[in-house]
Amino acid sequence: MIVSLALALTVLGCANIYLASPHQKWRARPLPRTPLRAAGSLLLVAGLAAWVAALRPMVGFFVALHVVMVCLFVFPYAAAFRSVGRGH
Repeated sequence: MIVSLALALTVLGCANIYLASPHQKWRARPLPRTPLRAAGSLLLVAGLAAWVAALRPMVGFFVALHVVMVCLFVFPYAAAFRSVGRGH
């Protein structure tokens, strides 16, 4: 249960950080950066705390880093595949 919560918090935090980027491709117009960065940072810290609570501290830290790395790698490709599906 706590692993699912940790995963959800980490993915949502990464999504907020990605949406705060000026080069994001999920929305036509970018959203305000400061609130999204703050929310994304808080979600990532909460996700890290949940990972550490679910696993040992060092393992939880590296699992959180791995999930963040995968999310921030996949999100731009997901946006690119979405635009290919639309015919752009």
